[in-house]
Amino acid sequence: MQRAHARAAYTGFSAPPPLGLVGHHQHGAPGRGFCAGCGHPRADCCCGCRQCMREAKELLVEATTSGSNLKDTPGVENAVERMAMFTSFASALGGSETSSEATSAGLLTPSLIREGKVGLQTGFIGGGCCVHLSVEYTPTGTADGLVAVVVKDQDTELAWLKKVYAGFGYQIKEGVVTTKPGAQLAAMAVGATLRVRWCEVFSC
Repeated sequence: MQRAHARAAYTGFSAPPPLGLVGHHQHGAPGRGFCAGCGHPRADCCCGCRQCMREAKELLVEATTSGSNLKDTPGVENAVERMAMFTSFASALGGSETSSEATSAGLLTPSLIREGKVGLQTGFIGGGCCVHLSVEYTPTGTADGLVAVVVKDQDTELAWLKKVYAGFGYQIKEGVVTTKPGAQLAAMAVGATLRVRWCEVFSC
């Protein structure tokens, strides 16, 4: 009569490398939280093994400032300067509404900015490769609003603009702008709350 034997299965961590090999690359590290090169905890890594990491970033913009007082609001100078690429935005701050270019895609008008609640924020995009921006937004009042994103790097300036309909509620748009590390970001919300999201990849 033959007796059945269960096959051995290893369920723990592998043994640490021999003392003579500490510091040498022994790939196949003993589990998560340990360096794949030297086998030490990542905080005590002695071999300089670098790995790519992805970190989520976001920029929240809430429309809380009266458009007529926007220019005098502390801390928004950079955002105002970047948003001035929209002729109608610059016209609203200057008080003029006679320009033939007073609308951007038929959405952004000087009166909309002056009469509504506006939010402006700026950010910096880092990392080691290209970045794709996504946005979430929702209206905060009974009137239609608007959200806009502007990114500017050393060579290019890109913008995305969208009308926010009061009855539509929460919306999400993915991949609205693609840019690269080192770009300056500005975001505006008129009668809405806006969150810009992206991920930065870097080595550490």
